[in-house]
Amino acid sequence: MRPDPRGGVAPKIACVGSGLVGRSWAIVFARAGYRVRIWDSVSDALEQTIPALCATLDELEKAGTILSASEIAGRIRPADSLTDALADACHVQESVSERLDIKKALFAEMDGVAPARATLGSSTSAIPGSAFMTGLPGSRRCLIVHPVNPPHLIPLVELCPTQQTAAENVDRVEALMREVGQKPIVLAQEIEGFALNRLQWALLCEAMHLIGEGYCTPEDIDAVMTHGLARRWAHLGPLAVGHLNAATGFQGYFDGLGEAIGRVRGTLRTDYIPSAETVAKTHAAMNAMMPVSDLPKYQAKRDRSILALNRLLQDDD
Repeated sequence: MRPDPRGGVAPKIACVGSGLVGRSWAIVFARAGYRVRIWDSVSDALEQTIPALCATLDELEKAGTILSASEIAGRIRPADSLTDALADACHVQESVSERLDIKKALFAEMDGVAPARATLGSSTSAIPGSAFMTGLPGSRRCLIVHPVNPPHLIPLVELCPTQQTAAENVDRVEALMREVGQKPIVLAQEIEGFALNRLQWALLCEAMHLIGEGYCTPEDIDAVMTHGLARRWAHLGPLAVGHLNAATGFQGYFDGLGEAIGRVRGTLRTDYIPSAETVAKTHAAMNAMMPVSDLPKYQAKRDRSILALNRLLQDDD
């Protein structure tokens, strides 16, 4: 177990929300040696948490990425209350519903309960922190800590402070993320959706445009990604791809393709609003490939594929 620098037991981190993301965060912290207390306002969800965590840890042990599932599981305990979860915590990671009213009320409550030195992070996918973190007595310790699902397999974390977040607390959380094996980036200013989801959703909207206007099928879109773009994007970002795709680097890429990029850019529909029929058509195609009734099986398959990819990309890290 990770020793407390002051001696004694390991430091404690609280995970508030026990859904897919909250459970994954618990694994991230416990794997790094922290004691973890996980709490959820929905008692049924909390009851399912430990069995689900243990199943995931068993898969990680089988894959050889951890030595002992039982040792890591032993560091994670459900909490009886929010107060119990946050007591003596050095960091709190919130991963509840993507609803502003819920997050606003929860952060006000957590700020009143958490130890004065604890940092408070939110896993929100798109809501700017200033919408629910500012105006609190402890606003200086609050910031967005947005992971990629599942964070115990995908290391990127986006840190986005509000104008009231103290720089020292951003530094503390960035150091914590690096310590537990994540790869943090820090956004210089707030923007809705942060970086990852703005890029992800821009691509998704254009994909729905191509489907909705009959250019290609949902299956075609995923094939373009899995057999095309993702083969490069797994280890190179789009800027590095452009840099390598021209003999003179990124400048040469734009010198040669800038005019074509401009023409296509004018026809892109990142503002495309798909019809209900297009959404239903896309869902039917996805459901035919991966039935909703079997999603846990396909999520496990996804996780195994990410683990295999992580092993291949270890040198890049």
